[in-house]
Amino acid sequence: MFDSFNSSSTRIPALQIDVELSANWEGESVSELMRAMILRTIEDFNGSERFKVKALDYMFNEDDEYVLSFHSICKHFGMDPVKTRRAIMTAGHTISTRRRTV
Repeated sequence: MFDSFNSSSTRIPALQIDVELSANWEGESVSELMRAMILRTIEDFNGSERFKVKALDYMFNEDDEYVLSFHSICKHFGMDPVKTRRAIMTAGHTISTRRRTV
């Protein structure tokens, strides 16, 4: 899905997400929704102060029972929630959330 942070001058490998989407449509749509939520969280974190606070609240919520929680989504994609949160928060530049075409 997204495998690097983009800046105007460099491309730095960052988060590797190897997702094998389910063969059925329902699996794909759930994974796409989860992916969109992570990307929106990144956009919000880099947005206005109000959105940044909401993104931080979402990322630090440890609820792993809610299927669309940050923790659950990270686990779904095989990512460590703590490392993913840290990568989002400490990126030295804005993380590109533009969808790559294959």
